[in-house]
Amino acid sequence: ILAVVCASAASAQFQPPQRAIDSGSVILGGPVDGPKAAGDTIQLMGPTGSGAAFIGDFESGWAGWTSIDQTHPTTSHWNVSDRNWQVFGQGPGNLAAWCGMDIAACSESDSAWGYGNNWNDMMVWRRPVPHPGSSSTVHITGTMVLDTELGYDFVYLSTPTGLNWYLDHMVWDGGNATLVPIDVTFAILPGEYVDGSDVEVYFRFQSDGAWSDADCMFSSAGACQIDDLSVTLTNGGETVTTFDDFQDGTLGSWERALPQGVGDFAHLWTGLNDVDPCHQNTSTQVAFIDDGIVVPGTGGSECINWCYGPGGHIVTTTGGLAGPGNYIYNSVLSPVMPWPDQAMDGITFAFDIYRHEDLSADAPGIFYMWAIRSTDGPDPSDIEDESWQDRAFVYYGGPDYIRPTWVVPDLMIQGRTFVQVKLEVYELGWVWGWVGDDGYPAPYFDNVSVKVYPFEGPAISTREIDLANDNFPARGSIDTGDLGSHSVRFDMANNISLASHLRNDPGDSIVVDIRPPLAGSNLVGMPTLEWRLLPNPLFNPYRTSPLGSATSGSVPGWNAVSPGGYVMEERFAFDLPDTGFLYPGDVLHYFIRAQDDGGGTGVRTSTLPADTTGFSDFDHPLSYDSSFTVRALPSLQRDLFGDYFSPPILFWNDFGNRGGEEKWYSALDQMGLTCATDYGFDYDVYYTNGPSSGVGNGLGGRATWLTLANYKIIIYTCGDLSVNTISNGDFQDDPGDDVGVLTQWLDLGGKGLFCTGDDLASDLFQSGPATLGFVQDRLGLASLQSNDLRPLVGSQASPRVVPVTGNGVIYGADSWIAYGGCPGINTFDAVTPAGSALRLASFCDPSGNPAAYVYSAMTANSYLGSKVVSMPYDFMFIYNDPEETKSLAPRPARARILYDVLGYLGLDAQVYFPTDVPEAGVFSASQHPNPFNPRCEIRFNLPSAGPVSVRVFGLRGDLVATVLDEVRPAGAGAVIWDGRDGRGAEAASGVYFYEVRSAGEVKVGKMALVR
Repeated sequence: ILAVVCASAASAQFQPPQRAIDSGSVILGGPVDGPKAAGDTIQLMGPTGSGAAFIGDFESGWAGWTSIDQTHPTTSHWNVSDRNWQVFGQGPGNLAAWCGMDIAACSESDSAWGYGNNWNDMMVWRRPVPHPGSSSTVHITGTMVLDTELGYDFVYLSTPTGLNWYLDHMVWDGGNATLVPIDVTFAILPGEYVDGSDVEVYFRFQSDGAWSDADCMFSSAGACQIDDLSVTLTNGGETVTTFDDFQDGTLGSWERALPQGVGDFAHLWTGLNDVDPCHQNTSTQVAFIDDGIVVPGTGGSECINWCYGPGGHIVTTTGGLAGPGNYIYNSVLSPVMPWPDQAMDGITFAFDIYRHEDLSADAPGIFYMWAIRSTDGPDPSDIEDESWQDRAFVYYGGPDYIRPTWVVPDLMIQGRTFVQVKLEVYELGWVWGWVGDDGYPAPYFDNVSVKVYPFEGPAISTREIDLANDNFPARGSIDTGDLGSHSVRFDMANNISLASHLRNDPGDSIVVDIRPPLAGSNLVGMPTLEWRLLPNPLFNPYRTSPLGSATSGSVPGWNAVSPGGYVMEERFAFDLPDTGFLYPGDVLHYFIRAQDDGGGTGVRTSTLPADTTGFSDFDHPLSYDSSFTVRALPSLQRDLFGDYFSPPILFWNDFGNRGGEEKWYSALDQMGLTCATDYGFDYDVYYTNGPSSGVGNGLGGRATWLTLANYKIIIYTCGDLSVNTISNGDFQDDPGDDVGVLTQWLDLGGKGLFCTGDDLASDLFQSGPATLGFVQDRLGLASLQSNDLRPLVGSQASPRVVPVTGNGVIYGADSWIAYGGCPGINTFDAVTPAGSALRLASFCDPSGNPAAYVYSAMTANSYLGSKVVSMPYDFMFIYNDPEETKSLAPRPARARILYDVLGYLGLDAQVYFPTDVPEAGVFSASQHPNPFNPRCEIRFNLPSAGPVSVRVFGLRGDLVATVLDEVRPAGAGAVIWDGRDGRGAEAASGVYFYEVRSAGEVKVGKMALVR
């Protein structure tokens, strides 16, 4: 088997972590009694002058932080051992060359040795040839015990072909600890000798970033062990032979070798530039910029388009010292910090990050990561024996400054004595097909904080992609003559199949991590999944599952089992019946409940999610946490004449829990449209869990055109996602075929599609032939001029939009604002319509003049009898224009625009129309929950339509955030405050006042934020 590869992890198939934009992709549980007060918190790491024992702002230098080039190991795992003497069959004490090490056993049946993640180990044989002008033949024989993760971790027999590139003459994986013969012959030409005269032969082992003995996901006897190794070199009629049985305890003719690393680029920079107009940081930050000086010998990495770094330099995209085909992977590690108080089990880890990775077509895919580890040993050095823990994500987004905060008590071991954190940069885009060199100076890290506090109960966490996703009947079609065959599976969002399997296979059960962090505490009983069902009565006769006709209940979880067969003591799986339980039109709410014994002090309870308000409330889609709601679709009813029908609209939220839900539902509410429950039947909701990860759970991963056929209109939102929007079934990226399903549905004719998203068009234009055809033919967009509209419209972040005169679609709004301003700048697409499409609205110039640019602010297209309307910004970013002549209308611009669009797409205006203004009532305001963490809802009632503002103030009267400032209709309304200030930073724990002001009336209330 011959293959030219580079000496990096890219040379093997790699099982990568999932992608995510921010911390919203992870959901945390909490004690039922709520978090402790801020006064109980100890700041273990903080800024200079904070009194913290450790410094995380780098103003005084590294302050005990260190850095590592993870691509350059300092030791080799090749050694001589008798570990697998039984397999070799040569008796006890038989020694052989082993690539492995002692690793703590994961279970009673596991051995106390194996291999770890991200290993890159080499063993080399080198000899000069007698006649360098002649070719050579090399014959290698031996036996090998092979035991690697099949398809991901590989052993290679290689010769060098240049700087860190190798020709692989044999590749092995799998093995299951069996004996494999080695018998390989290959030729070397005169021009291929090392230093012009030497033959080098390598045994190399490379493991990926997950599933090994180190994380208890795969059990091995070590990667490989080789014995009775013979090398015969024939050159110019002369022969050189070596034989090694390793019985003398040495590697004999072989030597350990270390691969050349990319380089350690971690450096403290002051006054770094950025392209975030809302936030700046001129203080000292950690960055990884290749200027040719921090790591001498690289020559520096020059920018292409993003030239705001020092001297126009960027993070290397060409392998640094190791050369092309290698990828930067640098870490900065905090000092090892003593745990301050054994009575405190909670911990939060936060940092400022300037991120810039938009995953555009020429992007390199440079992600940032973090991890944490702890030990219960008496010495700080004991932490070196512990594994790093994280959320199995790599993070992208920006360009902007954000401050993610991670609550991580579930990642701590009991009785911890020391803790350590790390921050990382990793070029991993090649895994998903991003191999460009249009890089950036980002990421920058700063202001690391570690806080410790009491935590009363088990720590619970999960990734949203590991929870249950909305779903359609497993049969893939609707047959009203056989209602009992329409079971809807309760499945995980995440695709558990390998890319090489070429299938989209959702996990059958959901997975949650649960750990009692208090020393000496144990779980009380098995954690449970508590569920409540709003059933569609149409299917009640067919509910044949063991749960029968119950509408609520509790099912126990069980310990998940790793692929290596280990029982995972702190990971639990939960499931509900896949047949005879859920049917179209059902809505399920659930949460996870776990208890521990408090170390003998009494039972303590936690839930996931931490806030279960609305668990029993099915009146509105926002009544309960969307991440813990499962909708079986399509809703189906039967009229008085015996005919079956579904709601006319499907609302597809492909932005998940990342914001904007309340704006969509507010507009739908103001149209008088209701979600399909017992109380209404106007629209269904399909919610994509963790949409930034691209795990195949979009509409194309769960539905077929046959199950969608009864919908007349689909509304689509992807917020500000720049990738993994409407996918094309690429198994290397997102395996859900959204484009195929939507295309087949549109081809039925008489359908209407409304698509909104900041970067939807740019993602479709760059993601391959299928998405390109969809954006051009169906959306009617001829070209993408830029994925950032701002510089093309006079540097406006929030341009005014006006309908084109006589456009035939938009009647209810004279103008609106496409808001892309602070606290986070949006990058709207600059698109032009195709010849057959209609530009419905245009962007104004900075003076407010309409039709100043060719770019379309809203486009309508017809194709094969169906209609599509699209906007190059998301619907949630439509704001009222204060200068609009209709700005005092009783409904916001969003609702009026949605009404017009749905009418154009075919919604019957005689049946569906905006509701009348509610009856006048008293002016009131309220807030819940109180205390809250991390967000709360502020509700109000307006006697009449008009401007309303909702603001949050600190105890000193300082304005913290303006949550709402727009015209609202009379009646009840609500907004969400996410606990962040006007700059987007997390507000500190404490007491705040909310103020609701409208028509000269003011209501003020007190609320407490407790993190």
